Amino acid sequence: MITGKNSVYKLTAGGLMLAAGIIIPKVFHIFGTQEMGQMFSPMHFSVFVAGIYLGTLYGGIIGFLTPLVNSLFGMPMFPFNLIMAFELGAYGFFSGLLMHLLKKLNKGGLVLSIYISLIVSMIAGRIVYALVLFVMGRILAMKVPAPATVWSSVIFGIPGIILQLILVPGIVLALYKTQNR
Repeated sequence: MITGKNSVYKLTAGGLMLAAGIIIPKVFHIFGTQEMGQMFSPMHFSVFVAGIYLGTLYGGIIGFLTPLVNSLFGMPMFPFNLIMAFELGAYGFFSGLLMHLLKKLNKGGLVLSIYISLIVSMIAGRIVYALVLFVMGRILAMKVPAPATVWSSVIFGIPGIILQLILVPGIVLALYKTQNR
C-alpha cells in the first residue's frame, strides 16, 4: 500500500487499474474463448494490484466496480456480474487490509507481505463468493449455482491463480520501485 502519496495520484493509479480490469478481459475474449477468461481470471489481476498497492478503499471500490463496468460491455451477465462484484471487492479490500497490517507489523519484508496478502485475500474472496451464492440462492430465491461450485472454479482456475502468484507481486514491486524514484 502506498503511503505519502496524494489523492490525485491514488485516483489516477486507481483509474488506470480499473481500465486495465476492463481492457485485459476484452483482450482475452478477443483472442481466446470464454473458457480462457474463466481459467485465467483476467479481471482479478488489477484488483489484487490495486488492493496491495493502493489500499483497502481503492482495492475494494475497484474490485466492486470492475465486473459491473465490464457487464456494460457484455461480460459477465447478471447475476454473475453482481456475484463477481462482491468477490472482487473482497479481493481488493482484504489484500489491502492484509498488506497494511503486515507492513505495520514490519514482519517478513515486502515480498513476503505481498504473497501473504495475495494468498489470504484469494481465500477470503472465494468465501465471499460462496456466501453471496448462498444468499442469492436461498434467501433471495435467485437461480444461481450452488456455493459448492466454488471448488470447481478454483480447480478450473489454477492456471490463473499461478499466473496471479507470479505476475501480481512483480507488478506491485515494480510500482514500488517507480514510487521511490
